[in-house]
Amino acid sequence: MPLPNFVKAPTLKLRGTIVAAAAIVFTLALGSGLVYVVQSTQQNDIAAADQLMSNVAESQANAIHVVLKEHATAAVAIAETLSTFLADPSVGPQSYKTLFEKQLAQLPNAIGIWALTTKDGPAAANPVLMSSEYGLGDGYFGPSITRSLDDGKVSWSELNLSEANGFKGWFLDPLARDATSLTGPYLYDGRLFTSVTAVIRRADGKGVGLAGVDFNGGMFAKLIGDQKPMGTGWIGVINADGNWVVHSDESMLGMPASDESAKAAIAGARAGNYHAASSMGGEDWRITAEKLALPEFGLDWTVMVAVPESTLLAESIQQRNFLISGGLVLLGLGLVAFWFVGTSIAKPINRLTDSMEAMANGDLSVEVLGGDRRDEVGAMARAVEVFRENGLKVAQMTEAEAARIVSDQRARAQMMGQLQAAFGNVVDAAVAGDFSRRVEVQFPDAELNQLAGSVNNLVETVDGGLAETSRVLGSLARADLTERVTGSYSGAFGQLKDDTNAVADKLGEIVGQLRQTSRALKTATGEILSGANDLSERTTKQAATIEETSAAMEQLASTVLQNAERAREASSVAGSVTRTAEEGGQVMNHANEAMEKIETSSSRISNIIGMIDDIAFQTNLLALNASVEAARAGEAGKGFAVVAVEVRRLAQSAAEASSEVKALIEQSAGEVKTGSRLVADAASKLEAMLTAARSSNELMDGIARESREQASAIEEVNVAVRQMDEMTQHNAALVEETNAAIEQTEAQASELDRIVDIFTIDGEARREVPAPKLQSGKAIPTRPAATGIKGLQHRVATAAKAYLTNGNAAIDKDWEEF
Repeated sequence: MPLPNFVKAPTLKLRGTIVAAAAIVFTLALGSGLVYVVQSTQQNDIAAADQLMSNVAESQANAIHVVLKEHATAAVAIAETLSTFLADPSVGPQSYKTLFEKQLAQLPNAIGIWALTTKDGPAAANPVLMSSEYGLGDGYFGPSITRSLDDGKVSWSELNLSEANGFKGWFLDPLARDATSLTGPYLYDGRLFTSVTAVIRRADGKGVGLAGVDFNGGMFAKLIGDQKPMGTGWIGVINADGNWVVHSDESMLGMPASDESAKAAIAGARAGNYHAASSMGGEDWRITAEKLALPEFGLDWTVMVAVPESTLLAESIQQRNFLISGGLVLLGLGLVAFWFVGTSIAKPINRLTDSMEAMANGDLSVEVLGGDRRDEVGAMARAVEVFRENGLKVAQMTEAEAARIVSDQRARAQMMGQLQAAFGNVVDAAVAGDFSRRVEVQFPDAELNQLAGSVNNLVETVDGGLAETSRVLGSLARADLTERVTGSYSGAFGQLKDDTNAVADKLGEIVGQLRQTSRALKTATGEILSGANDLSERTTKQAATIEETSAAMEQLASTVLQNAERAREASSVAGSVTRTAEEGGQVMNHANEAMEKIETSSSRISNIIGMIDDIAFQTNLLALNASVEAARAGEAGKGFAVVAVEVRRLAQSAAEASSEVKALIEQSAGEVKTGSRLVADAASKLEAMLTAARSSNELMDGIARESREQASAIEEVNVAVRQMDEMTQHNAALVEETNAAIEQTEAQASELDRIVDIFTIDGEARREVPAPKLQSGKAIPTRPAATGIKGLQHRVATAAKAYLTNGNAAIDKDWEEF
């Protein structure tokens, strides 16, 4: 059953069929190539962007780690110094003030340094410290120095130990952990702080306080600055408590990272490298997260990099738009070309069809156009003209001849009917896109056979031209640019052949130029990447050397501090020895004075004994005289003579005793004099020892003082080495970013090379190039640069010039000419 008219497919004429077939072939070929190129380019762009974002996150993590490590080292050094100070009761408040001021000057990013010890600490038992401006009452001792964020002015302040000010969070909890801690961001006096604290310990190792280095809670945001990865992205940092440390919105600092994308980034970073797509604020984002390990504090932070997918895919979208525009231009040019070809074929055939219909209706006056053409259409027009002339001749013949002619006309009409039916079948098949049908009937009339042959030649020519054009376009769709239209054509098909071959030639030339440019760019980026990797390796080795130097300097500083402490102890012992020697000198002086008094007393006793000896002598004389007088008196003096003799005997005994006592006293006086001289000599030697002890004490004090100065100088050198280490780490991070950028450029060059190598041009076979794989930190092997950095710069400049001169400009010019 035939379909109703309103559901029948419209019948296309010959020109419409040619244009529709060309449009379908062009659309399928260009569409499939466009989909493949765009999808592969987008996948490679996302992979390269993930690698670049990972490098940015790692670089920022290293920079933050360097800052935190610097402050942690400073806090530990301050805590150890304070532990030494507190163990020495002679260290006064001025020493603490000098230490804090010097340390604050050496930490440009710090906004405060503080220390706080509890009643269990040595400071609580030191009345000098507790009565100073740093004594806070209830046994707490806490010096605190701050630097203004506005004008950088340094001032001393009293720590606020109230619970409302977060005393538990910034002191009690870190002290209970008994380890170096990182706290924050937290609010203190209405400002956002981040603190690094180290434990102050007693001599028995018990923690009795904290030394802290404070810095602005927004310092990390300032450190990262307004960096926008790829121009439109942002960088965020989340601490171990899940709070924002860095965020593009400053009002979010210190707030919990509660959105799902941040939570997923934290979980993914802890498990490994994290790359994912997410929707934020109604826009699609690409998120990369890296774990920031902080072994000094036993914590893990998260660094998150987010970039809009529209930025990541900007180049692929631009390339897609360019390919779509180019495809539309090619499609339009092809349709215009086939429109003209169809018109050049269909218009004369339509005119011939009108002329034949008029002749079939008996109108032999119609004009047959196109007979002057030299192609198959011209042959058909000339054959129809013969029919018209014969018809005119028949009209002028006699009746018999007319009868014969009528018979011939009937026969010819029958043959014309057959020819028209065969011709209609061929034309209908051609209108349907089938050019394989031919007029196969044979007639006894040579002219009809010639007309049939002309129709067959016409269809064969159209079939051949379209087939070769389709073959070339199909090869272009398969990226094979070596196929050409090789048949011999004239007229519109000759122009179609020339235009199709010109398109293929021009595409081959463009692809060849792109291939040369991409290979030159790939070679140049490979050599740059090799040099950058060498620089990265050297920077890493330098950073390791500086870090070892810093560790050695810290050990040396510790040794010097120990030497200073021992020198101070030796000085204290020498002082005790000096005081003991002084006391011994005083005892020797007293002994010398006593010996001198004994010598004086012995002299006086010797004098008294001499006087007694004289009295005994006088008494002996008196007794002798009395005996003489008694003898003279006779019997009357006989009793008195006895008494006188007894007195004389007593006087002689007293004289002998006094002589012995005097001898003993003189011997004792001599010994006392000798002892006095020895005591004087001992006092002289003791004075010499005292002088030497005082000199030794002064030398030990000088050694202790100079050792402390040397320790301070070594600490300054150590800070300088740490700053050099930080700068070297920054340099290493910058080198890594440069490597990542060069790797991305190389990946783009490889991708361009791969895309271009999809095409096969004259002189080479078709080959497939695999998609490039990014290898972070691994240089592409290249031939050694013969002329050093100058040669490398020259090759880069040459590659860039070749790309700019022979690339886009040449392509634009060629397209304009096309």
